[in-house]
Amino acid sequence: MYAQLADCRIAVVGLGLIGASLCMDLKRLHLCREVRGVSRSSQTVAQGIRTGVIDQGTNRLESGVAGADIVVLATPVRVAIRQVQAMGPSLKPGAVVVDVGSTSVQVSEAMAALPPQAQPIVTHPMAGKETSGFDSAEPGLFQNAVWVLSPLPRTSPDALALFTQLVHAVGAHPVAMDARKHDRVVAAISHLPFLVSSALVRTVAAIGQDEPEVWDLAAGGFRDTSRVAASETSMFLDILMTNRDNIGRPLDLFIQHIMQLRAGLEAEDEEALVQCLSANRRARQAWFAEYEARNRAFLRHRMRARGARGRRGSPHAKPASDRPYEPYE
Repeated sequence: MYAQLADCRIAVVGLGLIGASLCMDLKRLHLCREVRGVSRSSQTVAQGIRTGVIDQGTNRLESGVAGADIVVLATPVRVAIRQVQAMGPSLKPGAVVVDVGSTSVQVSEAMAALPPQAQPIVTHPMAGKETSGFDSAEPGLFQNAVWVLSPLPRTSPDALALFTQLVHAVGAHPVAMDARKHDRVVAAISHLPFLVSSALVRTVAAIGQDEPEVWDLAAGGFRDTSRVAASETSMFLDILMTNRDNIGRPLDLFIQHIMQLRAGLEAEDEEALVQCLSANRRARQAWFAEYEARNRAFLRHRMRARGARGRRGSPHAKPASDRPYEPYE
């Protein structure tokens, strides 16, 4: 049986946006016994200790994960894969090892080779922003976010329950999903939008060579649709290269739909354009209504759970792991 979250030592490897934000929540909410940070930057480690984001830190992966009950790899996907391969001998027996990357299949394959005593879970919090690094971290980043969990066949129910308790505790909504399905889905709703946003910025920049006034007139619409183009290039390169097999289909569909819109414009086919644009508008409205309803329901659930724990007299009397994660088939 695993310890409760409050008794755990947690090592977070990588103190960028996701890793440092997680450390902030672990500390400010007093969720665990110790928060340990691992970063290749001595300056970042020192900053984390000085600001109270972590209890202790190191540059060494092996010593950083030694003795930890939960190890969170908050590094770019291909870096996390190398770290999984390197840290196995240093892990405490029964340690829960998770990543927080944007692709899952290759990480899952690497985690399958961990020593038998390790408990791997591939995860992806659907939270973040276009800026990166320790200074971009913020408390509450995971509030109301979906957090995808893809346990391996070897992952024990107790290990999964322990990390599910952490996900609930930072305000996120855990959802179970097969790693292959996850990579197909995020190719469409995360990786394709990055490519589209990046191509949009390049298009406007090219037009701006002859018409520099485009930058003077650019406002909310351009800001919103181009936001993710500002994401860290090296991070997204890792994402694209570890999910390139799944990105091709949505990218081809997008190009096809753009060409249909262009054909309608060239033919001055207003009826076809209205049908297409109206269908797209309805689809977006339907998704957003569902998104807001889901968040409202989740908040109501959390308020009821907090009230129940309050009536029991202790916030740790019965952990959040008594609420299962939501399966997605």
